Amino acid sequence: MNWTPEEEAAFVARRRKRNIVIGIVLAAFAALFYGITISKLAS
Repeated sequence: MNWTPEEEAAFVARRRKRNIVIGIVLAAFAALFYGITISKLAS
């Protein structure tokens, strides 16, 4: 791909934001499953 530096910077910024959101969603799912497991073990 022949991108200008501005286009490449915009692409990298979008990819970084998307990766951060995916990481937050995965962490939320992990916390959810952890909470469910602890609540089932406690009862």
